[in-house]
Amino acid sequence: MEETVSPYYGMELSDYFSILKRRKWTFLLMFFLILAIGILIAYSLPAVYRSEATIIIERQEIPTELVATTVTGYVQERIQGIRQRLVTYDNLVEIEKKLDIYPEMRAAGDINEMVTLIKKNINVEMVDVETNDKRGQTVATIAFTVGYEAEIASVAQKVAAALADRYLQENKQARSEQAADVSEFLGVEAERLKVEIITLEKKLASFKQERISELPELMQVNMRLYEKAEGQIETTKDRITKLEDTKASIESELSLTNPRKAVTTDEGKIIQGPTDRLNVLISEFLQSSARYTSSHPDMVRIKREIKILGGQSRQGAEVNQTVANITKQRNKLLDARQKYGADHPDVLRLEKSISVMESALRNIELTSNSTRSALQAPADNPRYVALKTQLDSTKSNLKEERARLRQYSSKLDEYEKRLFQTPVVERDYKSLSRDYSNAQKKYSDLKDKQIQARLAEQVEAGDKAERFVLAGNAYLPTSPVSPNRLGIVMLAGLLAFGGGLGGVTLSEFKDRSVRGRRGVTNLFGAGPIAIIPYIETTSDISTRSKSYLYALLVVLIIVLVLVGIYFNSQSSSTV
Repeated sequence: MEETVSPYYGMELSDYFSILKRRKWTFLLMFFLILAIGILIAYSLPAVYRSEATIIIERQEIPTELVATTVTGYVQERIQGIRQRLVTYDNLVEIEKKLDIYPEMRAAGDINEMVTLIKKNINVEMVDVETNDKRGQTVATIAFTVGYEAEIASVAQKVAAALADRYLQENKQARSEQAADVSEFLGVEAERLKVEIITLEKKLASFKQERISELPELMQVNMRLYEKAEGQIETTKDRITKLEDTKASIESELSLTNPRKAVTTDEGKIIQGPTDRLNVLISEFLQSSARYTSSHPDMVRIKREIKILGGQSRQGAEVNQTVANITKQRNKLLDARQKYGADHPDVLRLEKSISVMESALRNIELTSNSTRSALQAPADNPRYVALKTQLDSTKSNLKEERARLRQYSSKLDEYEKRLFQTPVVERDYKSLSRDYSNAQKKYSDLKDKQIQARLAEQVEAGDKAERFVLAGNAYLPTSPVSPNRLGIVMLAGLLAFGGGLGGVTLSEFKDRSVRGRRGVTNLFGAGPIAIIPYIETTSDISTRSKSYLYALLVVLIIVLVLVGIYFNSQSSSTV
């Protein structure tokens, strides 16, 4: 047998309508059930009311070019900072006790949950606008709203009003405290710098006092003093040289001048002085010693007179000793000549020794002022006295000039030391001066800033500074902001419609019965021979009536539940 492929007829639009008509009770049941659940949820959720207070930010009335504010930070930062201070545990507990908004939770001891709930229900929103300034297009906050959400409208209003008042107070207090802190800080820094300046002034004064002659501003003065001292030294050296030459000349002339006047006899002969006489006797001794022996009367007389005059002179002892040595050597030479010949070494040695001693005797200088008689008796020679006076004056002047030279040399060394120390002193002096100048500049700038800070503090204490102004009081809300009951109901309607279609689809999928000519054809591959219509019995009618009654009952119950929920929510809102 050949296999016969039965034809398949697809679903048409009329088939879908037939299914929906056949499954209308399933669809309606699922639809109303889901819709009822949605409505139940929409009206069972508690109503939440929101009350808001609007606070605008008024700019400083006095131009900032005249009085600059000392309160830093952006407005948004300040608002958020105040919020963080407000939502602290202690502040929220204080606000709750003052307003008595959650007495049940407080009585039950659920303080942490209460604080968390209050913090969660606080809403702060910024009101921003776009502005154009030097930095370009920016967003500026001109106002903000402080809101609170609660299930009771009056509670939301009270808390929102309290929070707005706290924002105003906290902002004013925070700005005043910040301005006062800045002013106090600048005052403390100014006092510290003042003490530092006084310390630097003392150091600078002490440094100037210790190194006043080596300061850099006196360098030109020290240079001129150095040059002047050099000139004075050269001039003094020239005067000393001249005075030394004058002294040597006077001493030379004085040595040749007899301090005593020449003494003459009645016949007009000049009586020689002791020195002159001693010089004559030395000359006679040298001449006679070559001709006579030491025992010759003339030699004895000359030696005796030399001995007498030598005792009156400072060089007399030397003269007497030399005369005695020459006499002794002459006697030895006489004995040697008698024993030896003229060329004998002893004779020659004695002759040479005598020659040396005679030469030394001739070189002994006997000055006229070296005799004891001249020292003991005042000089009466006018020439000698004048020369002596001139010599004493020259020596005194020479002594003064040498002392002056030492003084000028000492000054020159001191000026030279100053010039060498000036760069070192200048470095240290500049360092101290720079620190002092910087401290003065900082102090001056700080005093100006302190004055500005005090003006800013006064402005903040008044009503001319930037401040928060309550533009709109917290209002009593007349309608809840949540839940969106209509939206929930509409969403429930969409879900109910989808659920009804899903229920119909599921029921149709589980139903294995064959309906209609198309179903028979799809199943057997051939159309039916005849169609017998469905004959509804009394039992079917009864069953259908009961189904209608049950459905009506379910709908009535749902309506009653919804009405109860609605009135309950209305009563809660009124409270």
